[in-house]
Amino acid sequence: MTMKYHLIIIALFTGFTLSCERDMSPEQADRFIKFYGDYLMDEAGDMEALDDGGFAICGVASLPDIGKRMVLVVTDEYGNLRSGYPKYYPDTDTLAEAAANTVVPIRGGQGGYLLAGYIERPVDGTVNTQKDIYLVKVSNAGTINWERIYGSARDEEILHATERISSGFILAGYKVLEEGSDILVMGIEQEGDSITQLNEHPYAKNSSANYILNIGVGYICVCSYDKLGGREGTDILTLTLNDQNDQFDFAVKYLTGDSNEEASCVVKDESNNYLVLGNRLTASRSEIVIYQIQTEDDILEPPSSVQVATISESNVNLTGKRVVKTKDGRFAILGTRESGNGREILLQFLTTDYDPAERVLFGASGDQYGADIDVPEEGGIVMLGTTDSGENSMISLIKTNDTGDL
Repeated sequence: MTMKYHLIIIALFTGFTLSCERDMSPEQADRFIKFYGDYLMDEAGDMEALDDGGFAICGVASLPDIGKRMVLVVTDEYGNLRSGYPKYYPDTDTLAEAAANTVVPIRGGQGGYLLAGYIERPVDGTVNTQKDIYLVKVSNAGTINWERIYGSARDEEILHATERISSGFILAGYKVLEEGSDILVMGIEQEGDSITQLNEHPYAKNSSANYILNIGVGYICVCSYDKLGGREGTDILTLTLNDQNDQFDFAVKYLTGDSNEEASCVVKDESNNYLVLGNRLTASRSEIVIYQIQTEDDILEPPSSVQVATISESNVNLTGKRVVKTKDGRFAILGTRESGNGREILLQFLTTDYDPAERVLFGASGDQYGADIDVPEEGGIVMLGTTDSGENSMISLIKTNDTGDL
């Protein structure tokens, strides 16, 4: 396995606010690095390639004298900001703080966007705060169509979302219980109403639904949960769900055994085959683990599964965040490599047979974290990350060629 390293160059000027939102010429467009924010505490959440060649990015922005807000960044194909962006939500001066973990482009972005995550508000009469589900549906120009807050007396948060098979959206996350947390899967209509929630299930101790994929006839949701039977540690499970009669029926597949593992995401390979990306925590390091699952025509039949790859490095922590299938049939994993020298964005390729291939690192002074990856229609690879330097951070967007070269 070969490894390449690219340096992310960032100019920092003490006492000045930095904003790297300068337009880029078409000659530079095939490969670029762009930064968004004012170098306070901005963090990347999710990214989607748009039908017009641009990109929709969401995350968290820290605004002076206001606090944390959901941020939506929409760019052209060169990474330049669209007119009127970035946008921040809530767009009013309030004590509440919010974060966007996922963005869903509607009709490829032409129909606007759904942002989902959480809003955190003070609890009256106490020093505590409460985290509730926060959804914002906006137009193509970023104007709010509607906002919804869902919650209870305990914390709840959406981690990922996608469009429903019929109409509306399906959301995945967690809700806090008296002890631990529980898987949360819910569906909403286009206007944010008519909540449909997952039926009761036995995985209600320190569990969360981390990613959900629309597969046309239903959904695959990958989750982390505490091991059953009183054993210590966490495991990965997948839920295959239908969406009928205003309820989600589901089948379960356990992917792990004795190891301590957590789920990241799932991506379609071909036919009824899918790859599940996760992370295995050993006594000495974190390593990336990949499973292949195969669904049945009846998705309520538990899928078959097999572990197809493990990616590790001595004395180094590797964490996989997202995986995408490339145009040549390979796979590209985006994550973070942590060593004694700090953290770098990791781009790890897999062959069509799921064997680890080239590895590309992107780093500079400070820490870089991988958040999301996509393959635009015109080719190349686009990666979303957070660039951190001490108490400050910015959102980064990196576009390379098909092999990860800048």
